[in-house]
Amino acid sequence: MTDRTLRVLVVASDVPYPPRWGAAMRNFHFIKHLARSHQVWLVAYGGPEAASGMAALEALGIRVRAVPPPRSVNKRLIQLSCVLSGRSYLSRGVETPRLQRAVDELLGREGVDVVLLEGARLAIIDVRSGIPVVLDEHNIEYEVLKRTYLTERSPLRKAYAYLEYRNVRREELATWHRVDRCVFTSERERALATEQSGDTPSAVVPNGVDLDYFSPSLEAVDRDSLVFSGRMEYRPNTDAAVFFAREVLPLILRKRPRTVLTVVGAEPPREVRKLAGANVVVTGAVADVRPYCRRAAVLLAPIRFGGGTRLKVLEAMAMAKPLVSTAVGCEGINARSGEHLLVADSPIDMAAAVLRLLEDRDLATAIARRGLALVKSSYGWPLLAGQLEAVLLEESKRAHRRDPAVTTAVPDGA
Repeated sequence: MTDRTLRVLVVASDVPYPPRWGAAMRNFHFIKHLARSHQVWLVAYGGPEAASGMAALEALGIRVRAVPPPRSVNKRLIQLSCVLSGRSYLSRGVETPRLQRAVDELLGREGVDVVLLEGARLAIIDVRSGIPVVLDEHNIEYEVLKRTYLTERSPLRKAYAYLEYRNVRREELATWHRVDRCVFTSERERALATEQSGDTPSAVVPNGVDLDYFSPSLEAVDRDSLVFSGRMEYRPNTDAAVFFAREVLPLILRKRPRTVLTVVGAEPPREVRKLAGANVVVTGAVADVRPYCRRAAVLLAPIRFGGGTRLKVLEAMAMAKPLVSTAVGCEGINARSGEHLLVADSPIDMAAAVLRLLEDRDLATAIARRGLALVKSSYGWPLLAGQLEAVLLEESKRAHRRDPAVTTAVPDGA
């Protein structure tokens, strides 16, 4: 062990392998990078189905402790009890004594230097005094819920999102004051958090993309193909698919009646499945999203609410595909409309942007080329994981300066 070797405990909601969704991708690439130079323990929920993922992580040198997930009970009853109690469903959904015991046992047995919590909902974990805690905020959770209740049309969903927003906001603000440092995915979110929480130390480590996995292809493009991808059970993605199919696609079909929208992603809810028809394909889960994206003439990110930064935007750029996004869909990414992608929010403007890329292939190629250059320079996972590593090293040094007995991994002045 060198003077700069850290002993890091990572706490996550799920075993992040295979990394097929946003949170898992971020968690996986970060801990894989950390494990190359540091000792890393991962505590996460995982049942028997997580065994192969655990084995893959352990092959990378990560020591994994999987905790049986909370028992499956009636989701609606838990949501109702949270509304009545004033506590958020977000945190209640991951809390079990088993998770806390697993953390306690590891902290008692290993000389952990820093704890990394992957998401605000895991702030339910009580870390013993003196060990620095870094919170990796994948989203500002209360902002996601605020945008949800402002956008939702269903009165019941709108009311529930508002009540959950109030509870999550109170809990999340308290969490920012309890941890030693917060990591946000964009400067916009860090500024918002600073405005709300004052002097809590913070840093920005954006989301990234696997530039080897998502890469340009010479495969032939279907000039009538549009693709939107994501986990369809995630409410912002559900809303985006329905919004585009019902409000934008009909405007495109007036000029290009052979255009087909393909919605790619696992667990599409009924309202997404109902979109399927002559000009809309709903695939459900697929083994690999890349073939669909590579054949597409234009990729889409018609997100109207959510938080953090959308990995689908970075993936589109990494594959050198022209992209149309809402302002929310690409926020937090240093991309400019007309240079790296086209940004539009209203149905009319979004339809016009898509048609522009479908009909002007020189423009589409130029935008795709500049998007690829952007992600190569700023959004590769190794670069970003190194930024998070620097944050953890600094927190370990700060803890050592406060109390040399807490950690010996990074002595003052190292």
